[in-house]
Amino acid sequence: MENKKEFKFFVIGVGLPRTGTLSTKAALDILLPGKCMHMFEVTKNIDRHLNELFYKDINDEDFRTFFEKYNYVAGVDAPFILKYQQAMKAFPDAVVLLTVREPEGWVRSMKNTICKIIMMHSTFPGYLYLWLFPELKRMLFDYLLNQTLFRNTIDSVNNGKGVEYFEKHVAYIKATVPAERLLVFNVNEGWKPLCDALKLPIPMQPFPNVNDSKDFDFYVLTKRKFVSWGIVVVVVLTPTIIGYGLKIYYDIGFPKF
Repeated sequence: MENKKEFKFFVIGVGLPRTGTLSTKAALDILLPGKCMHMFEVTKNIDRHLNELFYKDINDEDFRTFFEKYNYVAGVDAPFILKYQQAMKAFPDAVVLLTVREPEGWVRSMKNTICKIIMMHSTFPGYLYLWLFPELKRMLFDYLLNQTLFRNTIDSVNNGKGVEYFEKHVAYIKATVPAERLLVFNVNEGWKPLCDALKLPIPMQPFPNVNDSKDFDFYVLTKRKFVSWGIVVVVVLTPTIIGYGLKIYYDIGFPKF
């Protein structure tokens, strides 16, 4: 009987959101024999990820089992970053990947994307979207915003201290992660640093470039605003239209054919 191939986890992302994490995920999906966890993947089945991993205080063996079960061989971005310390213990041979960018640009990107979407869903009519998709509320408001790292990230950006927070995070990771495990990476560097760290050949295709602030604004914010106002239209106008139709009926009756 053939022995089962040992599961290997390759990359532990410790960079903050909006540091090229989706482009990095796309690159790792090309390079590695499995999926890279990212918020994009988590939103495909939020309840499963929350119930089996993020809401639980699980031991390292169960932690490894979760990633093997769903064929995750890497992880970047939130919510994965909130578990990076356990991932470092559970997967001691994995590369620790600190994605970085120019701090002022990171602050602008955060303000135009994640901070904006939190504000939108905290006010009318944006919170109606969460009524329609309650699993998003569980992830964003019930879980992420109750986690210290994520909450501090948002608060620092909103309070004008984003650059300082970003630089402190980078310095903390450099000081606490062993240098032989750490790769500090900017997506503008392309394939070479990533492939060198993973000891993999450089693909022929260009390095992915996805999810800039304009894409986020169009595909996420605009879509959710449209749906939120659509709910308002349905809830408010539908009874009005029905009421007006009934008034016409009682006033003049249905036309006879």
